[in-house]
Amino acid sequence: MITGEFDLIHRIRDLVNRRQPAPTGTIGIGDDCAVYRIAEGRYGLFSTDMSIEGTHFDLSYCSLRDAGYRSMASNISDIYAMNGRPLLAFVSAGIPGRISEDDVIDLYDGMIDCAEKHGVFIAGGDTVLSDKLVLSISIYGETAAPVMRSGAAPGDYIYVTGSTGGSMLGLELLQSGAGDQVYAECCAKHLRPEPFEGVDKLTAEYSPTAMIDISDGLTADLCRICEESGCGYELYARSIPVPGEVERFCAAHSRDALMYALGSGEEYQLLFTSKLKIENGNAFLIGKIIPDGKFIIINNNRVPAENAGFDHFSSRLKKQAD
Repeated sequence: MITGEFDLIHRIRDLVNRRQPAPTGTIGIGDDCAVYRIAEGRYGLFSTDMSIEGTHFDLSYCSLRDAGYRSMASNISDIYAMNGRPLLAFVSAGIPGRISEDDVIDLYDGMIDCAEKHGVFIAGGDTVLSDKLVLSISIYGETAAPVMRSGAAPGDYIYVTGSTGGSMLGLELLQSGAGDQVYAECCAKHLRPEPFEGVDKLTAEYSPTAMIDISDGLTADLCRICEESGCGYELYARSIPVPGEVERFCAAHSRDALMYALGSGEEYQLLFTSKLKIENGNAFLIGKIIPDGKFIIINNNRVPAENAGFDHFSSRLKKQAD
């Protein structure tokens, strides 16, 4: 029995590294993208992601066009997370018999909607008959200087490019069938997440030492930076930006807005570390890298943090402890 997605990934990485050491100039499993050195100051970035009906989207409230959009957004965000520019995508689709040709065109229209916004060309792919709708997108981009997850060090500051929590609330509301008009921004955030595309300005301003996109949750993805970098973190709860709709919902329903901010996946904000302390820049300073441990400062109290985020094999959201 598989107990966790990331334990499995670690075992696969160990196996591949043992049996197939990476060629010179290549970095394989363990980051948002694989990296291949093309020439001095030019690196190719490769990534792939799957989106499966019933796991990543539900067609009872998500249109096929939205399903296509969000699947492409996930892949584009991986390139940005490595300080890259996305260029080409290849789409393989498993299509169930109940879906018509017009439905498939709607699906691809959604992927193209997102791809065009970010300068990505869909260059090919494959289609097969499947029991449920499955999308597997591979993406290629390039960068002059890849930013890995492994570069953080004690003393670095932790930043996020925008508010988090909206996608998680949007999912809850869509699943319940309530609130899509009152909390429309959060529902839209879940159905059509937008990758953060200002990475060029970001790297020029902050010189990130490590970076990742928030796909599984802020604390879950921060833990991946810390694991690859061999360090810990301290977050400042009051500095973490939360969408206004999330704050209003939590106030009205006696819920914890911090839990949404820390655990919400599919946000695609960039989470990064930097040696520079910039308090009024184009990202939010939310914490600091420490030698070890995981902590959150809440009301001037330093409390242990638990990982919060989505794991495909445990199939549940692990909520931040109070």
